[in-house]
Order: sequence, then structure tokens, then C-alpha cells
Amino acid sequence: MINFRGPRALHRRLLVLALLIHGTLACQTQKPPEAEPVTPIIEAPVVDQSQLQTLLDRARFAIGEDHLTFPEEGSAARLYEELLALDPDNDAAKRGLEQIVERYVELALTAADRRQFAQARSMLARARLVDAEHPAIEPTSEQLRLLMHAEREKLLLDKSGLQRRAASVRDSLVTFGTKARHPDCRVTISARNDAEGRWIYQQLSQADGERRIRAKMQLASPPSVELICFQEAS
Repeated sequence: MINFRGPRALHRRLLVLALLIHGTLACQTQKPPEAEPVTPIIEAPVVDQSQLQTLLDRARFAIGEDHLTFPEEGSAARLYEELLALDPDNDAAKRGLEQIVERYVELALTAADRRQFAQARSMLARARLVDAEHPAIEPTSEQLRLLMHAEREKLLLDKSGLQRRAASVRDSLVTFGTKARHPDCRVTISARNDAEGRWIYQQLSQADGERRIRAKMQLASPPSVELICFQEAS
């Protein structure tokens, strides 16, 4: 006997069969979830502390020898740069570069006091090569400019009269001191010993006026007083 349930029953069976087939195919074609990418761990290179110390010692020795930047090989600047390439946060190396600039500034001012202005400019140019942003460079450059355009007057002192503390020497110093009290002027005293230098300054200070005379003393002969008055460059 044939069990015939009619078209509706057959339709339901075909629908169930289609759903089963679709589900099976979906399971077979579904891609597995992708794995999250793994970020590789890069270890920082180990810094050889003995190598850093060797570079630091060599750089400090080079500064002591005034081997600052030239010749480049073995210079303090080159050695500090090599050290910073190995250890970028090394404070001693950073401070060392600052010391190089400060030394060049000192050399520039010394040359300017001797009126060796080309040499002074050269020293500042080398300082800029090391650190153009160092705060001491621009004020020194301005001071150099003022010295280059300063008016100068020199009073030579008679050695014998100075030794006797003669009235003529005293009078000439007092007269010179009046000019030295100007706010844009300073004096350089050249004396043969400290006592002589102090006496010269005391006579300059006898000049009329309340402003203190700015003076620098150096041991030198013949004794003299040089007046330097600054003015704006034309």
C-alpha cells in the first residue's frame, strides 16, 4: 500500500532537504578566523660601557689639549659625537660639547682683547659648527662687534715717576679718570705688580663723578692705562 501524503508533505520534505544541504556547504566553505599578527620584540643593543668610558676619557684629554674640532680626527667634538651615536642620552657627552663652545667663546674674547678680530671671528665660527644655538654665542658676537668699533685712548705712564708716585703721574691719572667714568667706557690697567696696579686705580678713582670706574688689571710693562669707549657701529 502506497503512503501518499499529498503535495504539501512532499514540499516540506524538499525544503528541509535543501536547508540541510545549504548548511553543510556553508560549514565546508567558511574560512577559519585569521590569527592576529604578532609584533616582534626588538631588543635594544647592549652598550659597551668600557667603550663609552674610553671615548669620554679621550674627549676630555682632547679638550685639555685644545684639540677641539680641527683636525677632525681625534678631536673632542668628533669623539663626543661618536659617543652620542652609541648612547644618545649620555649627559657627559652633551656637557662636553657645551664645554667646547664655551672654550671657543673664551678664545674669541681673548683674541678680541688683543684686537685680533679676525681670529676672534674664526673662534666664534667654530663654536657655531658645534652648536649654533648655544646661548653664549650671540652675546659674544655682539661684544666682539662693540670692541671692533670702540674708540680707544692710551695713557703711557713714566716708570720712574710711577715708582716715586710723582704728582705729575697722579694728576694725569685723575684727568684720565674723568673720561673713564663715562658709562660706555672701561679701562685696562697694565702694571708691573699688584701694588702698582692698585695705586693706579686709586688715582683714577679720584676723578670727579660718582659712577664707579670699570677696570681690568693685567701684569705688563710698560705701565699704562687704556680707555675703551663703546659706541654703535655706523
